[in-house]
Amino acid sequence: MPLFRRVFKPDVPGLFFIGLLQPLGAIMPLAEAQSKWVASFLTGEYALPDRAAMERDIANERATMFKRYVASKRHTMQVDYEDYLADLRTEVARGTARAKKRGARPPIEARA
Repeated sequence: MPLFRRVFKPDVPGLFFIGLLQPLGAIMPLAEAQSKWVASFLTGEYALPDRAAMERDIANERATMFKRYVASKRHTMQVDYEDYLADLRTEVARGTARAKKRGARPPIEARA
């Protein structure tokens, strides 16, 4: 259920990709869900797993995707609409629990 590669880049904190995927279904509801995900991260309501866990998930996701879809340059960000939303809901719940454990702090300090 790794989704991080599609939105968060573990080695570049503060960089987010919204709508950078090719769904089998409509993209706008997925982009909206990703936007809410990032917003919950920025407010401290959601916390990412540690970088090593994210990188493992990203590697697993790529391997699974290459088995599922045609091997081509075009199908590098393909997702199944319903599966993606279900996985995203699961990850948001997990990240909400992580955030509560860590004190629900925003990941980026406020600037004056």
